[in-house]
Amino acid sequence: MDLCNQAELLKPGGINEAMTNANEGRNNLPSRLGMCEVCSALPSRYTCPKCEVKTCSLNCVTIHKKELSCNGIRDRTKFVALKQMTKLDFMSDYYFLEECTRYAQNRKTDIIKRYTTYNRDLPIHLNRLRQAARRRTTNLKYLLQNFLRHRENTTYYCYKEKKIFWRIKWIFINANENGKIVCYIDERCDEEKYLWELLDKYVNPNCLELVPEKRILEYYQSKGMQNIKVMLKAEEVKRSRNRYYLLNVNQTLKANLAKRTIVEYPLVYISYEELPEGLDIIDSDDDIEEETKQHRLNLQKMWKSSLHEEQETNMEDSNPAHDIVSEKEKKQTRKKERFRKLEIYEKTSNNYLFTDEKLMEALSSSTDCEED
Repeated sequence: MDLCNQAELLKPGGINEAMTNANEGRNNLPSRLGMCEVCSALPSRYTCPKCEVKTCSLNCVTIHKKELSCNGIRDRTKFVALKQMTKLDFMSDYYFLEECTRYAQNRKTDIIKRYTTYNRDLPIHLNRLRQAARRRTTNLKYLLQNFLRHRENTTYYCYKEKKIFWRIKWIFINANENGKIVCYIDERCDEEKYLWELLDKYVNPNCLELVPEKRILEYYQSKGMQNIKVMLKAEEVKRSRNRYYLLNVNQTLKANLAKRTIVEYPLVYISYEELPEGLDIIDSDDDIEEETKQHRLNLQKMWKSSLHEEQETNMEDSNPAHDIVSEKEKKQTRKKERFRKLEIYEKTSNNYLFTDEKLMEALSSSTDCEED
C-alpha cells in the first residue's frame, strides 16, 4: 500500500468507507449459490443447513426462519439416497450412531432409571396413584421420565375425594382431517362419571360445551351414542399392536378400566363402523388370560431348554478327558498336514545343490506345532 492510500485511510471515516466499498465490490461478484431466495436482490452467501434456502444477509435469514418455521439446525436423520451419499454424509451417520450407543450406555447408570415400573422408589404422588389404581384392579405402568408420554401425563389421585382423575386421549379413527386422525385430550376425567357423559360433548350435537372443529365429528353425531364403538388400547398382551378392549358407554370409567393394564394414561379409540378394519377386538378376558398363560409357558420352556444347553456346554468344557481327546485330534491333524506337504514336495522337481526353502518351512512349521 502506498503513502497516499494510507493517508486516505487515516482520515475520519476512511476505514468505514473502505470496508463499505469492499462489501459493495464483493456483492457485485457472481455467487456460486445463485441469487438470494428471499429478497432476490443480492447474491446469496449462506445456505440453511436444514431447509437449504440460500440467503444473503442476517435479515433474510431471520425472514426465512419466520416464514418456514425453521430453526436452522441440520436434520441428521434426513434421508439421503445411496448414490448421493458423500464422505461427509457417511461420517455424519457414523458419529450419529456413536452418539446413540453412548446415550444407551449412559442410561444404564443414569439416576432417572430408578423411576421405572420395576422399582418401587417412586415419588409419593406417583406411588399413591399406582396404589389407588391397584385397589381398583387396574394395573398402572409408568414410563421413564425421558418419554414424552410420561411428561405430558396429568393423571392424578385426589387424596381428599379418594378419586382418580384420568388424562384420556380420545382418538376418532374415522374422522380424517388432511389425512390425519383427529384426536382430543381431556386432562381431568372423573372416574365416577359414565363413559357416555365424558363423550357427550363430542358426539351430542346439542351439547353447548365448546369443542374445537366439532364439525369434523358430524358422522359420529349422526350415528348417536349407542351406535358407536368405543375401544381401549390393549397393553401387555400378545400381539397387542392392533388389539383392543370393547368398552361399555353405560358403565363408569372406573368399571371400564378394571382388570386392564394402562401405560401412563388410557388411549380410547372411537369408531362408527361395526368392525373397524385392521383392529382386533378381544372378546373376553378368559381368552386373553389363556393366551397369556400359554405365552408364559412357552417362555419358561425356552428358558429351561437354553439353560440345559448351557449346562451341557459347561460340563463338556470342564471335562479333562474331553480336553485330552481334543488335544490328540489336533496332533493327528497336524501330522496329516505334514505328510500332505511332503507328498506335494516329492511330486515337484528337486534341486540337490541347494536346500529347498519350501521343504524347510514345511518341516519346521509341523515340528513347531507338535512341540506346542
